[in-house]
Amino acid sequence: MLNTHPELFMFNETHWLVNLHDAFGTAEVPMEEMLDIVLRTRFVDGARITELDADAFRAEHAGAGAMMPSAFAYAAGRFLAAREGKTTWADKTPDYGYFAATLQLYWPDCKIIHLIRGGANVVRSMAGHPGYKALVALGHQNWCPQSLDYPGFEGDASREQTADLVELWCRRLMRIRNESERLRPGSYIEIRHEDVLASPAATLERVARFTGLRFEADWMLAATGEIDRRKADKLRVDDVLRHFGSKYLGLMRSLGYSTDVPDVS
Repeated sequence: MLNTHPELFMFNETHWLVNLHDAFGTAEVPMEEMLDIVLRTRFVDGARITELDADAFRAEHAGAGAMMPSAFAYAAGRFLAAREGKTTWADKTPDYGYFAATLQLYWPDCKIIHLIRGGANVVRSMAGHPGYKALVALGHQNWCPQSLDYPGFEGDASREQTADLVELWCRRLMRIRNESERLRPGSYIEIRHEDVLASPAATLERVARFTGLRFEADWMLAATGEIDRRKADKLRVDDVLRHFGSKYLGLMRSLGYSTDVPDVS
């Protein structure tokens, strides 16, 4: 939805910001060394995460000296944004919630939006996603540290249990919320997935106020046009909720979600 804004280019996922920080911290290094890491960062299937015309990027930044990873990432974002006629960029890599304080080390004014969804729906979605199934099989909580030079998952991800995905949902949510406690005041908000579906205009207006994006009628129409409102009323999680123990049900209730499971006996 945010990518429909006329000014904003949205990276679908990157993961390489963490790899750049792990390799270089805040040091100034040659651009080519950072570009190499971008091109070596992979999805779980071994595919390159960010498709960037390296030759065109090099040509546009010919003569650039050493720079910090933050300056490099800003240049890469502006490069890709310009190719869509846009002026600024954002990133929706979900695993960056683990590293939000690191992002603010690079960009002190960085704003973090945490999209929260009912746990049972998250687990149902995870069960159909090869990345989360691989995380369970590999015993990891986020993909960033594994993404550099990843050859492609060849293990058996078909044996994951719903209970394992429930635990992964819980750990990821709690870890990201804990990370938010180390962020600059006023730089973090939580948005509910259900509000995006049920009240998209109001939710987008809240996001615009938080980020400083211009709230335009054309953007609202374009963004809300991508929503399938039928999903807002689609009940499909009773079977998943049966795998939630008391700890997970308590977390659901603390977030304001119903944990009632109809009696089918």
